[in-house]
Amino acid sequence: MRYFWKSVFTLSFWRYSLFSKGALVSIFSISGAIYLAIEMLDFFSMYTRDRYSRYAIFIIFAISSLITVATRRPVTRVSYKIPKRDFSYEVVIGDLLQTKCPNVVISTNTTFDTDIATGLISPESLQGQLAFHYFNSNTAEMDRQIEESLKGIDAVDHPTGKGKKKRYPVGTTAQLQAHGKTFFFVAMSELNDDGNARSSVRMVDDAVESLWNYITSRGELGDIAIPVMGTGRGRVQLSRTKMVERLAQSFAHASVDKIFSNRLVIYLHPNDAEKYSVNLFEIRDFLALSLHV
Repeated sequence: MRYFWKSVFTLSFWRYSLFSKGALVSIFSISGAIYLAIEMLDFFSMYTRDRYSRYAIFIIFAISSLITVATRRPVTRVSYKIPKRDFSYEVVIGDLLQTKCPNVVISTNTTFDTDIATGLISPESLQGQLAFHYFNSNTAEMDRQIEESLKGIDAVDHPTGKGKKKRYPVGTTAQLQAHGKTFFFVAMSELNDDGNARSSVRMVDDAVESLWNYITSRGELGDIAIPVMGTGRGRVQLSRTKMVERLAQSFAHASVDKIFSNRLVIYLHPNDAEKYSVNLFEIRDFLALSLHV
């Protein structure tokens, strides 16, 4: 509800709901329908022209505008199904860790660090919140599952800097289990010597492509929930909206010749949606018009 009211008072909401091309088409369409109804009333002598107000046209446009805004009010989720294909998208403003999807993607660094106690991994980060809610802050159990999942994968020594001393390639994925859910930890950022994560658009692209391949070969077919990767602590210089579009397109490309999931749910944190004026209507339009499958 908080997101709803904050959205109402943003310029982006009114620009889309009232002044966009789609909104203007809606206003004129509704106005035409109202005028047609009035003409029918006049034809049947139920409401004749001589009873019209001289300001009727303004009243009609006002009513049409109100109806348009009401039908384009802020929403917290949008969905889109690819025509003639067996998969769909959903973009949700909410908490990824509250998802009902059985498969959840968590972005991490190439050393797969989990150390919250020293502050290397922020307790406020998605990974930190996952450790608290699903592992009771037992990072030793997380490390055990990560090491088991990474057996046989080549790594390079990483003797300097903070964190673990083995570094894996971008896109390496580890699989963790907790509370009936599968969490895919995918490496998409690197820690510098000060312990700060850095990533790039290319690194995110490579990581996501590797993730789809991993899920195809080792995951279970099921809905996948994924955050807007890289735009937070990864410091990728790309807007949330553009990253959502990029993730959706990557999923579409990967689904051309293989099926590893029938539904991708992309989660935007409510604070980010408010701060960066994310407009789900614009995202839905992109999914409907611009995805190449």
